[in-house]
Amino acid sequence: MKINYKLIGEGKETVLFLHGWGANLNSFLFCENALKNNYKLLLVDFPGFGESEKLNNVFSVFDYALEIFKLLTKLEINNVNIVCHSFGGRVAMLLSTIFNLKVNKLVLIDAAGIKPRFNLKTKLKIFNYKLKKFLKMDFYISFAGPITFKNSKNAEEIIEMVQIDKILIETDSPYLSPEPLRGKRNDPRNVKYIAQKIAEVKNMSVEEIAEITNKNARTIYNIKV
Repeated sequence: MKINYKLIGEGKETVLFLHGWGANLNSFLFCENALKNNYKLLLVDFPGFGESEKLNNVFSVFDYALEIFKLLTKLEINNVNIVCHSFGGRVAMLLSTIFNLKVNKLVLIDAAGIKPRFNLKTKLKIFNYKLKKFLKMDFYISFAGPITFKNSKNAEEIIEMVQIDKILIETDSPYLSPEPLRGKRNDPRNVKYIAQKIAEVKNMSVEEIAEITNKNARTIYNIKV
């Protein structure tokens, strides 16, 4: 397979640059002037990207890593430093673990395959963003027992964000019993506690919540009454 690449610089050590999904080797050209006097820079286009050969079949992450390893072998490079972004990180992790390649340093930039650790504030921001996105796509949001838990942080804020005509209620039985039955076996009868919590936040009656969520469920499942 034809892999497009650029080999730049004079240094003894080689730095391999692996771009992200949908990008190409130009993503790292800005590094050239800063590094070319001290390192040999190898910038590549993954198969199917940039000017590399297009794919005729589905490639796994391993397949991408294998093609890069073949290129390194062809260039007689078996000792590298790797700088990678996004999808390139997944490929780099394979190259540095299961291939006969010595990787001295590995720089991961927003690498795919690594689950970041976020604090609660950041998690809530991400959740709120996704929630708003789903609501714009005309999705429905279903609430269960955890919204009644005393330690359920920001539950009320989330309930307020969701339009009443997009809310469903459920129990998730036999698990996650709502307050005041937490710790006991859950069953569908306990859905009333979820309705009560939503009614409290929305400043509505439980009967109104029951009627509207019932209507929402019938709309989703196209149930004619």
